[in-house]
Amino acid sequence: MHRSLKRVMRQRENHLVARSEPTGVSFATVYDEHVDDVYRFVHRRCRDHSLSEDITQETFMAAVRNTDDPSTITIGWLITVAKNKLIDVLRREVRYTEKIRLVGADTADEIDVDLVERLRVEAALEQLRPDYRLVLTLHYLDGYTVPALAEQLDRTVKSVEGLITRARRDLRAALEESAAVDKREGAS
Repeated sequence: MHRSLKRVMRQRENHLVARSEPTGVSFATVYDEHVDDVYRFVHRRCRDHSLSEDITQETFMAAVRNTDDPSTITIGWLITVAKNKLIDVLRREVRYTEKIRLVGADTADEIDVDLVERLRVEAALEQLRPDYRLVLTLHYLDGYTVPALAEQLDRTVKSVEGLITRARRDLRAALEESAAVDKREGAS
């Protein structure tokens, strides 16, 4: 995987160097710097070595296709692309499995539906305001009680309760919107 991708990146660089001034940062440097981080990010979420390698490679190929200046590629951008590619793959797998069940097939590859749901929730959380995302993460994932949150955030208990209520409402709306998009894409 790594050698063929590096070859494509070097070819792209040679083409760009011939056209413009070099920036001092090469695609190969960006790749070497971030490939392990991107791979670990994907692998932690899907626990599949082959899928993680594929998505990592697709992520860097997207970087090569989408920019002429490798110095503009950040780890944040790479992680976002990798996450979106992983979500797309898992959604396709879930739809495929559901179609197999509909036609009455006895076996289908096991898909971690909980993983897909967790990725949907993470994507929806990212759409929320930072204070909503913070309070939901601290409360539901880290286990902070409302009084502990009030103390940490220097707010009243009532204020934190209201914040959690509004954050949950916005999260629910983001999840419903995501489900509607999935349903439309599944109908296509």
